[in-house]
Amino acid sequence: MAVLLEQDLQRPVQVHLNELTWRTTVVFATVSLFTLAWSVMVDDVLDIVLQNLKPCPGECLNVYDPAQWSAVRWLTSLLLAVLSSLPLIAFHVLQFSKPGLLPGEYRALRTWMLALAVGLVGIVYMLVNYWLPALYAAGFTQHNNAGLAAQYSAIDMLLVAAFCVWAIMVVMSTWTALVVMGRLGVVNRTTADVWRLRLYGVGSLLLALSTPDHAQPLLLPLLATYWTSSELIGQRWLKAQPLAQGYAVERLDREGRRQRIALVDCSCEGANAHHGNANVEGCSTVLVDGICTSSSARTSVLEHLIQASITDAVITGCDGKPCPKPFTENIDRLGIRLHGLNLMAIQNHRVTNPTPNLDVRVGLNTLPSLFTESARQQNLAKLIEENQYIKAVEVEGRELNHWSSNYLDIDHVLYPSTQ
Repeated sequence: MAVLLEQDLQRPVQVHLNELTWRTTVVFATVSLFTLAWSVMVDDVLDIVLQNLKPCPGECLNVYDPAQWSAVRWLTSLLLAVLSSLPLIAFHVLQFSKPGLLPGEYRALRTWMLALAVGLVGIVYMLVNYWLPALYAAGFTQHNNAGLAAQYSAIDMLLVAAFCVWAIMVVMSTWTALVVMGRLGVVNRTTADVWRLRLYGVGSLLLALSTPDHAQPLLLPLLATYWTSSELIGQRWLKAQPLAQGYAVERLDREGRRQRIALVDCSCEGANAHHGNANVEGCSTVLVDGICTSSSARTSVLEHLIQASITDAVITGCDGKPCPKPFTENIDRLGIRLHGLNLMAIQNHRVTNPTPNLDVRVGLNTLPSLFTESARQQNLAKLIEENQYIKAVEVEGRELNHWSSNYLDIDHVLYPSTQ
């Protein structure tokens, strides 16, 4: 499935690979230079960190493995280099990802990266300066009370601190992603399972692969805490309705295929008198001003169709034929069937629209491209039974678009014939 928005450029895959290569090269070169720069002053940084973490008043820290201490120095230099390169990394990630993302997804990614960077700096500061020192101090007190001589491995203390920072970064990435994408409408009850799989799956894999050997017994409690906290933080958005009105209920179509219907309630630049009344139970509704004239409106429609896994899109104002070719090509690529109610044509046969929502429901439930003839008649009979004051009039499609010589009464509703 590939959607090409109207502002996008169609480029060969090799062009994207070449761009990825040079952007990755720039990032790696920058990180390498920063790593060398930090290696000169990393001892001072480690000394400051260890002084904050040290729980005892005297000298109780030791290095039992000089080779491992060298590895810790280079690892610390690398981490500091990555942190120093974050603005550059964020810039290249955003620029490379932008052509492949829908506008809402790009805004979510940009906001998420900013929120994660700010939140991570604050959390790491609190962890190194307050939380871990308090934890080590509590352990030191227990050792003293037990009559033990306190001697600690400086390397282990740093590795524990590094793992805590990494675990918090993974967890915070998920939390901020849920909040940001939820507020932007990317995460909702329709897309919840997909984003759970993506976020929880990647986060759980990262935590499982990075947990130290001596901390493996804590992996399951850590994962359980990670999943539970993420669900609690994201439940507001994971259970929220999509930004579009209503919810597209899954049903079976006339051929037994799964079907989700979305109504594209287009005002046709003010010409559609039924605009704002396309609320049908079991269908979602996207309100736009002019799908034929506005590229942003077409993009919004495509975003909803993708996020809600829509199979059938029904335009209310026209029959769908005036839609621009790039839009219909994207609809075809997504495997979505496009229909049109052509409600503006009703104005050729009736002066007023006293029951606009009823017109929408009649038009949708008698749409020949959605329902068989028998199903159309059953749907129509049900609507007439529910609204006993109406009279249904069948009109051939070619007559529907022409001015009528005899206007219908206000209690008449029109529905298209299969001719």
